[in-house]
Amino acid sequence: MPKIELTDERAIDIIIFWVESSDGSISYSELDSVQRVLEDMNYSMENYHSTFSYINGLSTDNVKNCVNDAIDYIKESFSTDRKNLTVMLAQAIANADGKVHKTEAEKIEKLKAALAG
Repeated sequence: MPKIELTDERAIDIIIFWVESSDGSISYSELDSVQRVLEDMNYSMENYHSTFSYINGLSTDNVKNCVNDAIDYIKESFSTDRKNLTVMLAQAIANADGKVHKTEAEKIEKLKAALAG
C-alpha cells in the first residue's frame, strides 16, 4: 500500500485515530468529540473518514510507521503552540468517554515526549 501524503489535517487525523482506538474500540462519545474538535479546527469529517479507511487497511507495523511519520511531521511542521494544542486535543479525545484508559495515557505521554524534544 502506498504511503499516505501527510498534511497538517491528515497528521492530526492519524493522531486522533491512534489515541481513540487505543482501547480496542471507538465509542460514540469519542466519535462525537472528534467531530466537534475537527469542526472547531475547520477540518472535515470526510477527510478524517478517508484517513481512517486508509489506516484500517494497514498492518499493525504499518500503522505504527504511519503514526511515527505523523508525529515526525507535526514535530517538524508545527509551532510550539500547535504542538501543545495537538497534545491537548489527544487528551480531550481520550477523555471523551469519561475515562482515560492506560493505553491512551501511554500514547499521550509518548506524543508529549516526542513533541517536546
